Amino acid sequence: MIIWRGWGVLAALYAFAAMILFTGVGSQILPSEALPFSAAIGLAVAAVATWFTGIALNQSGPQGKVDLWIAERNYQLTELVETGQFSLGPGQPQPQSLEEAREMAAALFEYEKAELNKTAFNQHTLFWIPLQYISFGLAAIAVTVLISSLF
Repeated sequence: MIIWRGWGVLAALYAFAAMILFTGVGSQILPSEALPFSAAIGLAVAAVATWFTGIALNQSGPQGKVDLWIAERNYQLTELVETGQFSLGPGQPQPQSLEEAREMAAALFEYEKAELNKTAFNQHTLFWIPLQYISFGLAAIAVTVLISSLF
């Protein structure tokens, strides 16, 4: 059973496609002695594709969204504080001065930013491993296949 979250299944699809292309098609073109070498190249290609896809989906893409959210939320909290409308919510202590409202807004902003950083990144996993790190496993398998083909 394969367990993935988001686009984590792409690692398995890349490996499967690489094995079909490099061994299946390679068996029609290459001599049988070269097939393990072809499989190792295919797995290495899958590892590279998985690394760059994982970085794009788990790091670069979310970072842009986080940066945008941070700018918008900072502006929103500043506006609420400056207009005297800032509140932590019902049942929470209300700020008694503008300076206290600024401190409360800054603490809320830092808390929200920390929580967002915990949840925004590495959403695409295969067996609970972020997609970009699966590439190390694929590369290790490629090296193992290459070494075993030499003996």
